[in-house]
Amino acid sequence: MEKEKPEIWSLRFILVIIVNALNGLAMYISNPIFANYLIIKGVGFEYTGIISSLLSWVALAFRPFSGAMSDRLNKKKLLIISYSIVGVCILFYAFVNSVPAIIAVRVIHGIAFAVSGTISMSFATTFIPKESTAEGISYLGLSILLGSMIGPQIGKLIFDKLGINMVFYISTIITLICLLVLTLIEYEHPIRSSKLQQELRMEDFFAKELILYVVLISILSLGNGIISYYLVDFGDSRGIDNIALFFTVYSIAMLFMKPFVGKIQDKLGVKVILYPAFVVYAIGIFILAKAKSLLPCLIAAVFKGVGQGNGTPAIQAESVKTLSPERSGVAISTCFIGQDIGNAVGPIFASFIVKKTSYENMFLIYSGLLIIGLIIFLSFNIYKNRKGKLV
Repeated sequence: MEKEKPEIWSLRFILVIIVNALNGLAMYISNPIFANYLIIKGVGFEYTGIISSLLSWVALAFRPFSGAMSDRLNKKKLLIISYSIVGVCILFYAFVNSVPAIIAVRVIHGIAFAVSGTISMSFATTFIPKESTAEGISYLGLSILLGSMIGPQIGKLIFDKLGINMVFYISTIITLICLLVLTLIEYEHPIRSSKLQQELRMEDFFAKELILYVVLISILSLGNGIISYYLVDFGDSRGIDNIALFFTVYSIAMLFMKPFVGKIQDKLGVKVILYPAFVVYAIGIFILAKAKSLLPCLIAAVFKGVGQGNGTPAIQAESVKTLSPERSGVAISTCFIGQDIGNAVGPIFASFIVKKTSYENMFLIYSGLLIIGLIIFLSFNIYKNRKGKLV
């Protein structure tokens, strides 16, 4: 008799989904207009990418510590503290005026972002049956996706109608609601042995077993860093109205795919997801490079949703499966290191290439990088298969 699969939809998991949806909404309301915010504050365009990506650079530096913290300390308490700091930082953006003050807030925001990002996913995996890891992480990504679907549009609408400060006020209020829901989640911190609690090893900060996935996820995330900060400017440069719809269409494409992709990965493995993900994403970015009207941009958004939207959670789920449950924090933080690299390098890469050549060349180069990512993953699997036959 076939063993019954554990139920994934517990009350605690549903509340975690709500928390991540609210957190994602707060982030996507304020993040896409941050470059505009910097320009309003008098920052030159060539520096907007550096300051905008500072959050990701700081998160990258602090990310290894967040994994060790997640595996050793009370996840719920850490989440409450980190979400609170994120909310305060978002609020402070509305009040600071000097560039040094903005940078200081961005640095603190980056530290809190690193902790909250790692621990929120590690916290969620404690409520997901191991047999449904990919499916659960897909739904978790779906919750953040809901924020990306409507956040940029809401943020731009608030910015246009009520001004930049109101964007940060509303993001802060949403973060507070997120904290209130978090307090409702029942969680008991597992007690580790005193030996494990005291010893800190290099593997608590970075999982070297996941280096391939770090490379792959950084390539996928490079596009997020590019598109989040410069898609609107790209649309303006080509006279494409309503280009912010890209985010909505991209999100809808993922909305349709995510309920199925996790289940497929749990049954057939990560290769079935990652091979087409890189191909489809590369095609989408190529289409975007050539786009001169809204329709090709929206088609590219669909391809990005299917490619990057499926590839990233597939890598995250495979990383959690690769390591033991006790190391879920370092598995996720190691993946996030790759994402932070992509998110941080993306705006700088974009601003440098665009300043030297054009948006089209920048997107074409990135499309080529995605093909390189596909070749790396394919080569790794060919090598692993040959090695397996020789053993």
